[in-house]
Amino acid sequence: MAEGVINTTVGQVLVVTLANGERNEISDAMVLELTRCFRSPPQGTAAIVLRAAGSIFCAGRVAGPPPAAPAGHDPYEWLRTQGVGPILGLYDAIRSAPVPVTCFVQGLASGLGTAVVASCDHAVAAADACFDAPELDKQFAPGLLMSALARRVQRQTIGRLVLSMQPIDAQEALSAGLISEVVAPDALDAAADAFIRTMNSRSPDALAGVKRFLRDEPGAPDSEALSALAADLTAASLVARARPFAGPPVQPTGHIIVGDEEVAFNDFGAGPALVLLHSLGTSRELWSIVAAQWAKRFRVIAIDARGHGASTNRGGYLPDAVAADVLAVLESLNVDRFSLVGISMGGLTAARLAAAAGPRVASLVLSSSYVSMAGPRAEQRIAGVEQMLGRAPMAGFARAYVEQTLASGTAWNERERIAQQIAAVSKENYLQTLRAIGRDDIAPFLPRIGARTLVLDAETDLSVPKAESRRLAAGIAGAVMAEVPAARHLACCDAPAAYAQAVAEFLARGRN
Repeated sequence: MAEGVINTTVGQVLVVTLANGERNEISDAMVLELTRCFRSPPQGTAAIVLRAAGSIFCAGRVAGPPPAAPAGHDPYEWLRTQGVGPILGLYDAIRSAPVPVTCFVQGLASGLGTAVVASCDHAVAAADACFDAPELDKQFAPGLLMSALARRVQRQTIGRLVLSMQPIDAQEALSAGLISEVVAPDALDAAADAFIRTMNSRSPDALAGVKRFLRDEPGAPDSEALSALAADLTAASLVARARPFAGPPVQPTGHIIVGDEEVAFNDFGAGPALVLLHSLGTSRELWSIVAAQWAKRFRVIAIDARGHGASTNRGGYLPDAVAADVLAVLESLNVDRFSLVGISMGGLTAARLAAAAGPRVASLVLSSSYVSMAGPRAEQRIAGVEQMLGRAPMAGFARAYVEQTLASGTAWNERERIAQQIAAVSKENYLQTLRAIGRDDIAPFLPRIGARTLVLDAETDLSVPKAESRRLAAGIAGAVMAEVPAARHLACCDAPAAYAQAVAEFLARGRN
C-alpha cells in the first residue's frame, strides 16, 4: 500500500481515503496504488467510496518535472505513449471499476483532483467546496484533465475552467454536471456514512448492474443498444435474486426426539435460562446477533419450530403441539424456571407456553406479535403466498419476503442470512405454518399469563398494526409496552443493539 492512501473495508464497501499531508496531493506511487484499488478491489466489494482526510479533497498532483524519456527515445513519442499512461490508467480504472465509485469532496479539488471527481460515477460535494484546473499556470495544455472532464462536463465549462484558471463553486459544478449532489459542509461526513450504509444494504449483483450501465451506456436514448443493455441488466439481476443458496443455513448443536419429531436447538451461555422462539420461515439462527449479547448473562436456548431449521414436521404444524415441543426440550435440559422471548410466530407459541407453564416462566417478551390476524386480510395473504410459491422458487420468494420485511438500511449479508433460512423451509411446511398462524387466536391464553410481560413493538412494523400490539398488551395483566426505533417486523435483525438492550433491561428489572 502506497503512503498517502488508506484502505478500509466497511461491510461490503471499500473506503479509499487520500491522506497525503495538508493538501492531499497525489504522488506517482499513489497513482499506481489508487489504480490498483479501483481495478482490483478485494473480493466481496460491492461499492467503492473515495474520501479525503483533512480540509482539502485533493490539490492536484505532487509538484515535479514531467517524466523524462529514456535515453534514445523520442521525448514526444515516449510521453505521448508511455509518460501519460499512469494518469490515463487511473481515470480508466475509476470509470471501468467492477463496482460503482462515489466520491465525497470537501474544500478544494484541483487539477488531477478535479479529474478524479469527474471520473467517478457519483460525486457529492460540500456546499463550500470548489474545483479548478490551473494547468495553464504551468504552461502546458491540460489534455489529460480535459479528457476526464469531457465525459461529464459541458464543453463551455471545460473551456471556462481551463482558460480562466478560476475555480467554480459547488453549485456551478452541480449545474455543469461535474458533481451530482451538494450538501451542507457540516453534513458531508454524515452523508458519506449514510451512503455507505445504503451500499451495504444493497445486492452486489444489482450494484454491479448499475455500474455496468454507467460504464457501457451507449448514449442514444432511443438506440437498440440501450434497450438491449437495459433488458440484459434487468434479466441478470432478477435471475440472481432467485439463485439457490449454497449449503445448509443451520447446523444443529443439539436435538431431542419428541414423539415422531426431532426438535433442534442451541444451548449456550450461563445464567438464568432464556428461551428464544423465532418467526415464520426463519430458524433459531435468527437470534444469532442478539443472542451473543444475551449469552453473557443468560443461558440461551434457541429452538427450531417444526418444519424450520433442523426440526422435522412429520405430524403437522399444530400450535399446541409446537408449544409442547418447546416444553419437552426444556425438560430434557433440566430447565425448571425460564424467561421467554418470542417474535411474531414465536410470540404465539410463547404466549401459549407462558399460560401453560405458569410460575415456571419468570418473564415474557412478545415481540412484533399479535392476538389474532384471522379474517379476510389473513386469507388474502395466505392466497397471495400460495400463488407466489406456485410460480417462484423458495430462494426467490425468500429474498422478496426479506425486502418487504426488513428495514431498508439492514445490511445485505444480514438480508441474505435471513433469506437463506427461509429458503431452506419447504414450500409445504411454509404454507402449512402460514395457514396455522394466520388463523390462530391466542386470546383465550392471555388471562392465564402471570409472568411479567413486555410487548415489544418495532417502530415501522408493516406486518403487525400498532392497534394489534396494544390489544395484546391489554389482554395480559400488568403488561408493559416498548418500541425499537428504526426497525421493522424483525427488529432483532434491523436494530440488534437496541433490541438486545431493550430485552436485557426488561429481564434485569425482573431479577432485582
